[in-house]
Amino acid sequence: MNARQLEVFRAVMQTGSVTAAAKLLNVTQPTLSKILRHAESQYRLTLFETVRGRLVPTPEAEKLYPHADRVFRDLASLRRLVGQIRDGEGGMARLAVSASVAATIGAEAVAKFHARRPDAHLAFHALPALEVAEKLRSREADLGLTLSPVMAASLETEILGYVEMAALLPDGDPLAQLAEVGPQDIVDRPLISFGSDSHFGQLQDAAFAEKGLERRVAIEIHTGASAPALVGAGAGVAIIDRLLAETAGRGTVWRPFRPRVEVPLTLVLGDMPPSPALVRMLAADLRAAAAARLGGADG
Repeated sequence: MNARQLEVFRAVMQTGSVTAAAKLLNVTQPTLSKILRHAESQYRLTLFETVRGRLVPTPEAEKLYPHADRVFRDLASLRRLVGQIRDGEGGMARLAVSASVAATIGAEAVAKFHARRPDAHLAFHALPALEVAEKLRSREADLGLTLSPVMAASLETEILGYVEMAALLPDGDPLAQLAEVGPQDIVDRPLISFGSDSHFGQLQDAAFAEKGLERRVAIEIHTGASAPALVGAGAGVAIIDRLLAETAGRGTVWRPFRPRVEVPLTLVLGDMPPSPALVRMLAADLRAAAAARLGGADG
């Protein structure tokens, strides 16, 4: 497909109709339909069928879409880079971070980076850990910072330090009188935490099992950033990373969780940075912010 056909195909897949796609691309419906028909004829594929008055993608279109979407985003990234080179701009770096570290190490590193390079454009994405890895694999980010393992042969990883887990409690909770909180203290309380199919959940399962207890999750979360509001509203207690617990805000208090459970803070480097010098500078700022918070990678 040429670039225009790709754009039209992607728009129809995303909006579900020719009318909506034409509006999105600011073209007439007949023009868009003509481009779509020409693509189908050129490649001898039927991409869409009308079923009960609705436009439905064919299996072939469904198979093509993820690849077409990736190519379209790569083209958009290339156009932005060409424009930056043409206009003499300071370049661009793209950072994807786990939501729990966005407000601490991520924010501190970005502030330092921007102070040093105010001419550079920085894209800052705070996401669930799995989406951080996907951003890097799809080359939509140059660097990642996450508390969950990243398994991808094309990505380079570096452990910057270790973050311990903490128990997050409602303000005024009797458990706040304790210096430390363990599984035996919260086993009968509504627990806000990750499922056992996640890295965090498996580590917590092991900590409970060490005390001869079974971890029972009352409210399952998929990103730690949702826990503080739930705890603050009185929905239960949570086990989250200490960085997030420290920034949870009013209505909550945290205590160290014992037995000690630690997760590695991992810097992830993509395989095709658009501006290597800027990316290296941002990576250095992330390392410095992590060292200031955590004291290095010794655990």
